[in-house]
Amino acid sequence: MSVFVSISPHTSLPLPEADDITNSRCKSSQSDHSRTAELTPPNSSATLSPLSAALPSHSNLHSFLLLSAAKMAEAFVGTWNLKNSEKFDDYMKELGVPFATRTVGNMTKPTTIISVEGDTVTVKTQSTIKNTEVNFKLEQEFDETTADGRSVKSLVRIQDGKLVHVQKWDGKETSLVREVNGNALTLVNTQAIVIMFVKFPN
Repeated sequence: MSVFVSISPHTSLPLPEADDITNSRCKSSQSDHSRTAELTPPNSSATLSPLSAALPSHSNLHSFLLLSAAKMAEAFVGTWNLKNSEKFDDYMKELGVPFATRTVGNMTKPTTIISVEGDTVTVKTQSTIKNTEVNFKLEQEFDETTADGRSVKSLVRIQDGKLVHVQKWDGKETSLVREVNGNALTLVNTQAIVIMFVKFPN
């Protein structure tokens, strides 16, 4: 049965019954719920904001930073031949290298080959006496056995455009700083050794 409300002496409009109002509200609620379900991804307990969805995960960000650092190391890529060195014998004495080994070391003309593959840097040193190879990721500590037989903990990073290589062993520490200027690569360390390399085929 409908209820009529008088608006003017000559006009009256029907009002919906209480049951009709309740049914209408239920249908509206169900419709809103359906629209929400359509916008929510399946198997999702929460809706991410567009900004959150666009941000890389921690592991992806770490990988991106490693690759970016390795990209900067590409300035050092190449084959480098020894041109001259200063105070190398003093450096070996400081490290405790025996006289016979120092004599051979002073006569050696090593070639250094630096390459980058993904986030990994490889440094090879080749000579008529001994060949060495070390592979590492920038900003990550690694174990290294040096040409003179020391077992060290090493860490390499790019700093002010220079390749800084820090070695620690038995409470001691030394750093090897490589810098490229054109076709020349200079290697300097904390003991003031200066070694100059030139890029092959110069």
